Amino acid sequence: MILTQIDIRGLRNLREASLSPAPGFNLITGANGAGKSSVLEAIHCLSVGHSFRTRKVRELITRGEDEFTLACQMLDVASEQTHRSGLRRHRDGTTELRLDYEEIRSIAPITQILPVKALTPDSHALIQDGPSGRRSFIDWGTFHVEQGFFDAWKVYRRALSQRNQSLKDNAPDSEVNSWDEQLVSAGTQLDAFRRNYTVSLQSTLTELLRSMETVFHVELSYRSGWSDGIDMAEALAKSFQNCRRFRTTTVGPHRAELQISTDGVLARQILSRGQQKLLVYAMHLAQLILLHTITNKPAIVLCDDLPSELDREQSGKILGQIAQLNSQVFLTSTEPQSLENTPIEMFSIAGGELRKGV
Repeated sequence: MILTQIDIRGLRNLREASLSPAPGFNLITGANGAGKSSVLEAIHCLSVGHSFRTRKVRELITRGEDEFTLACQMLDVASEQTHRSGLRRHRDGTTELRLDYEEIRSIAPITQILPVKALTPDSHALIQDGPSGRRSFIDWGTFHVEQGFFDAWKVYRRALSQRNQSLKDNAPDSEVNSWDEQLVSAGTQLDAFRRNYTVSLQSTLTELLRSMETVFHVELSYRSGWSDGIDMAEALAKSFQNCRRFRTTTVGPHRAELQISTDGVLARQILSRGQQKLLVYAMHLAQLILLHTITNKPAIVLCDDLPSELDREQSGKILGQIAQLNSQVFLTSTEPQSLENTPIEMFSIAGGELRKGV
């Protein structure tokens, strides 16, 4: 899927902007604070409903406005089928979604047909920060390659919410345990999906790092969110008193962890900041390669100021790999650049106005 038209209104300093991007590389230039990253945020919102910078809608809406509105036209290159989608988010938190002119309640159908991968300046946070970001990282890839993942995730989240509410209310044991069957069934499916995906991602990442001639090897290790050697049902039973004490479910896929190690040591403890950044970009790239391998569908790639994150040789390797996937790519930079042997469409932004050309 590629974007052929994007319309933005009331997002950050973009009161009204439109662009008709090329199917390949699109470079958006402008001074710092001009709104380059805001264009990428808009594309990310069109896919998942929120920015890669924040989930707080009030931070995205232009000052003095009550809402932001995004619309796009998409083309499925393989089938030549065109889709249109729209998103409107209000300051009070309400959201309106449309796909092919029909109102929809969940953004998941749009996310499914419009996968977007953001490569951003805070890339190293995937290694440095807590496990929630790494769970989200795994779930992005699993969602796009495993058809049953989203349904299992919905069932699990609902059962978990209900069980936790029962724990908070100090409800009888029978009421708390009444959610265990759904929780275990969906949780076991999620665990299997994530575990299988991690194995495939490890293979892809290993080959990619070898081709990039990195000086470090990386091992990905998925931990279920409960003790090894027992199933989730047994883990729930054993943890019941802890759940009572903390008034929340203390085991399950919502406590899972993706460990990133090199030579048996956690990557954040042994790799330099530059190496961590390169590794995270490689991990995201491995996800893009795996998505294309399994589904034959490339994701849209957002690269926010990549040259400032990596040196010229490293960024060249990353962009070269992305180019091989035939992805539609949106890059930001403070100055015009060229990519060797790669056609690139230029856009510039100043004063909140987006124009084609430099």
